Amino acid sequence: MPTITVGDGSKIYYEVHGQGPRTIVFAHGAAGNHMSWWQQVPHYRENYRCLTFDHRGWGASTDATGMSLSGFAGDLDAILNDAEINDLVLVAQSMGGFTALPFAAAYPDRVRGLLMADTVLGVGDEALLAELRAGFAAMGNPKLKDRLRLTTMLADSYVETHPEGVFLYQQVSSLNKPSEISSDFSTAEGSVSTSELAELKTPILFLAGTEDRTMPPALIERASTLAPNARYVGIPNTGHSVYWENPRAFNAMLDELLLEAYPDPE
Repeated sequence: MPTITVGDGSKIYYEVHGQGPRTIVFAHGAAGNHMSWWQQVPHYRENYRCLTFDHRGWGASTDATGMSLSGFAGDLDAILNDAEINDLVLVAQSMGGFTALPFAAAYPDRVRGLLMADTVLGVGDEALLAELRAGFAAMGNPKLKDRLRLTTMLADSYVETHPEGVFLYQQVSSLNKPSEISSDFSTAEGSVSTSELAELKTPILFLAGTEDRTMPPALIERASTLAPNARYVGIPNTGHSVYWENPRAFNAMLDELLLEAYPDPE
C-alpha cells in the first residue's frame, strides 16, 4: 500500500479498499490507526472506495518536523491528490476531527458529507473548548497514555461483555509509536471558526456515545448547532468509540449520511 512523502519530509501511509466513483475516507482517533476501521471497510468496500490512513506520528506514518495536529488537514489533501480522489464523504473519530473539519471547510466542493464521531475537535468555538479543557483539568490533565485507558475510551458495559474486542482494541493501539498531544485544544492546532461553520453547507452528522467520558455528549450536541446542515445523534450504551463498540449503529448512521451525500443512484 502507498506511502507518500509530504512537504516537510514526513511519510504518510494510506490504503484504498474497494472500487467505484464514490469514496469514504476514515480518519482515526488517538488510540487508533488505519486498522481501526475493520468493522466499516468490509461493510462498504463492495460499493465504495474506502480510504484509511495513519495520521502523522501514528501507525506507519512519521512526523519529521513535529507539526502533529496542525499538519493533519494538509496531509489528507496530499493523500487524496496522490490517490486521485476529488469527491468524498469524510468520517472522523475523535482526534480525526482536527483533520476532517478543517479539510471540509477548506474544500467544501470536494466533501459531500462529514461524520464527526465522538468529537468536537476542529470546532473553533472558544467557549465550548474552554469547557472541554476544564473537564480535562478536573481529571488532572492526564497525559495521552492515561487518557487512552479503557476506562475512558470504551463504555464499562462493553469492557465487561466483549473481552475479545477489548483485546483487539489494545493490540491495534499498541502499534502506534509513543505520542503526546496537548490537552489545551487550542484553535491554533487546526480548527474552523464559528463564522466559517455558519457558512458551511456540507451535511454534518455529529455522533456521540451517551456514556462517553472523554468528549461530553452535551458538548458534541452543542457543536452540532453551529453549522446549518448539521445534526446530532446519541447512541445509547456506548462510550467514546461508537464505531468499535456498536458498529451496527455506527454504520447505520453512516448509511444515512451517504444517502444524503449521494442521493442519485450510480
